[in-house]
Amino acid sequence: MPTPAERQALVFFAAVAALGIGVNAWRAVRGGDAIIAGSPGDLATQIARVDSAVASSPSRERRLNASAKSARMRANSQSASPATRQPPATSYQPPTAYGLPPTAIGPIDLDFASVAAVESLPRIGPALAKRIVANRDSFGAFGSLDGLQRVRGIGPGIAKALGSLVTFSGVPRPDAPSLAVKGRRRRSAP
Repeated sequence: MPTPAERQALVFFAAVAALGIGVNAWRAVRGGDAIIAGSPGDLATQIARVDSAVASSPSRERRLNASAKSARMRANSQSASPATRQPPATSYQPPTAYGLPPTAIGPIDLDFASVAAVESLPRIGPALAKRIVANRDSFGAFGSLDGLQRVRGIGPGIAKALGSLVTFSGVPRPDAPSLAVKGRRRRSAP
C-alpha cells in the first residue's frame, strides 16, 4: 500500500503526463505537428545545436592560453627596439579580449568582466577591481555609470574617466543600494 506522499507523487506524475498528452492532441487537432518524444531527427538537431554552441564559445583553458600568449607577445615587443622588432614566428592570431588594454579591443562590459579585465582599466588598481566585482556579485549588475558609483572608491571623476572605456549590458536590481546609501557618515556626538 503506497504512503500518502507516494500517492501525491503518483498523482503529480499522472497530471504531468495527462497535460503532455493533451498538448500533443491539441497540436494535432490544430493542424500542427505533434511532438514525438525521442524522435531521432529532433534529437540529432538538438545535439548539433549544442555542439555548435559549445564549439563557438571559448573554453576557460583556451582563454587562459590566449591571455598568456598575448602577454608573452607584449613582453617581446616591448623588449625589442622599434627598428629590430620582428613579427612572431607563429601564424597570426587575432587579438583576444583577454590581457589587452580596453582601448585596443573596445569597451569592457563591467556587468560581466573578470577582476583582471577590470584591473586593466586606467585608475583601477587590484583592490578597487576586486571591490567592483564583489559589489556586482553581491548586488547585481550596475546598468550604468551611476550604478557603478555605488562602489566605494568610484566617484564622479573616475566614472567620467571610464565613460568611453566601459559598457553595461545588465539590468540593475531594484533593491541594489543607491548612491545615497554609499555616502553615509557617522553622526557627530552632541
